[in-house]
Order: sequence, then C-alpha cells, then structure tokens
Amino acid sequence: MKIQFQAIGTIHSPYLPALPTPHQPQKDAPGEFWITLNPEFQEGLDKLSTYRYLYVLYYLDQTQPSSELHIHPSWAPEIEVGVFASRSPVRPNPIGVSIVELKGIEGNEVLISGIDVYNGTPLLDLKPYIRTLDLKSDANDGWFDELQDKDHLVAHMLGLHHDHKHGQHVHISSSPKLSRSLRTTPKRDPHEHKSKE
Repeated sequence: MKIQFQAIGTIHSPYLPALPTPHQPQKDAPGEFWITLNPEFQEGLDKLSTYRYLYVLYYLDQTQPSSELHIHPSWAPEIEVGVFASRSPVRPNPIGVSIVELKGIEGNEVLISGIDVYNGTPLLDLKPYIRTLDLKSDANDGWFDELQDKDHLVAHMLGLHHDHKHGQHVHISSSPKLSRSLRTTPKRDPHEHKSKE
C-alpha cells in the first residue's frame, strides 16, 4: 500500500544541513525555534495553547529511506540493534517525532522550545502532550539500560554540562538527579580527552 502525506507547515531552527543537530530536543537551546503552519490549517490550532508540551511529527527530508533493518546507533556504535529499537533517522519511513514546550501561538506561527531538526523541515502533524495519558511511570530505557557508560551518554544526548575526571572516573553533571547517579555508580569512561564537553 502506498501512502501519501502532505506537509502542513515548516519547522524553523538555527540548524543547517551542513552541521549536526542535537541528538534530542534541548529545552534551553540557544536560538529561535518556531513552526509556521500553512494558513489553511490555522483554525486547527484552536485550544492548543491550553497545553504546555506538544508532539511534533515531521518528515526527515535530509535523509534517504533505507531498507536496512539493523543499525549501529550513533550513541553506541559498538552494538547492533533493529532499526525499530532505535531513534535513527535512517529508517524505512523517515518520520521523526519530538516533544517540545509550547511557548506561544501568534496567528499561524507556533513558538516552541529547542527542537532537534534542520531549518525548513516539513511538518506532518502536531499533537498535544497530555500528562494523564502520556506519562508512563514504569517506562524503561530498553537496551540502553545495559550500556556500561549509560549515564555519561545520557549527559551528552541531553546536552547537559558535565566534567570528565579520568583519574577517578567521575562525571559531574549540572543535573542534580544525574549527578547523584554518576556519583553513586562509577562508570567506565571511553573518552581519551581531558577537556570539558
């Protein structure tokens, strides 16, 4: 079955295709982020401002669809997982989804927090994040839980400031929760450098 979608708008960000984007949306990322909805869909924004967070669904137009069903995640290239057990943008249907904070609506423009897409990415849909329905208190991190340096990788993916103290294998994060985890669970540090990231 062939399915066709149309873009209903455009996502704007400071990120250009020649440069990498963050691995995940960063709420306090520098720059301006907003969505321009095509005018004919503007009425569909009614009552969206009552929500604090949104799901943004988009077409990954800078990647090519792939028939490969196993990939090596960029976060953990030493392992191989099924593409559907990954967040890789290279997938049979290059569709992305991000959760962002809704900062305001001005006409057909939706102002949002940082999103991990290139400027000009085609928008497919917007959906409200509903805490009562979407928050899963027993969720886990799947195969990610098995990684020896999970806490360190999480700090990188979330763009959290952290120091590397290689002699003691201690990472100090600006996130109190992550900091506690790193202090109580020493992890192997695969990096050779001594600079802050």
